[in-house]
Amino acid sequence: MSNIERIGVFFGSSTGNTKDAARRIAARLRARTTAQVDVFNVGDIKTQALLCYDKLILGISTWNIGELQSDWYDRERELRVLDFTGKTIALFGLGDQQGYPDTFQDAMGILAWTLRDRGATLIGAWPTKGYDFTGSLAVEDGQFVGLALDYDCQWTQTNDRISAWVTQLIASFGLQQHMVQECS
Repeated sequence: MSNIERIGVFFGSSTGNTKDAARRIAARLRARTTAQVDVFNVGDIKTQALLCYDKLILGISTWNIGELQSDWYDRERELRVLDFTGKTIALFGLGDQQGYPDTFQDAMGILAWTLRDRGATLIGAWPTKGYDFTGSLAVEDGQFVGLALDYDCQWTQTNDRISAWVTQLIASFGLQQHMVQECS
């Protein structure tokens, strides 16, 4: 029996930005932990596949005025009947805080509500400091429910935000980190 943790990273991406973020997050987890990290486009799988993992990272972007990205929109009804009890889930979202300041990251908030309603434990809350928006369904207790990325307006902060968030996830998921050998 293997002690290797398995993490499923599922994303929906219309322009490729959420796919890019999912791959970056997975690469950092693989580089820093012993976890097996599998990445899937949610539009290419059966929704039941999410239940194969106890630890999940889900990526979604907000479209138009607070709408779910199309791949997640197509799966939302199915998500509402799955049992996520015992699943630990981290969310990341993409949005445009200047173009849509009153619905920034709304899709991430909608996904969080659905998952919690179905028994999931959410981790990975992220501070709102450093963002400029007026409203978001993804803000609870003064923090985003997951990592908020803005490839349109704050692209230069993406790498640092992902790195810091992955460090947070490693601790929250209780992942074993790679041992670093010292050479003398």
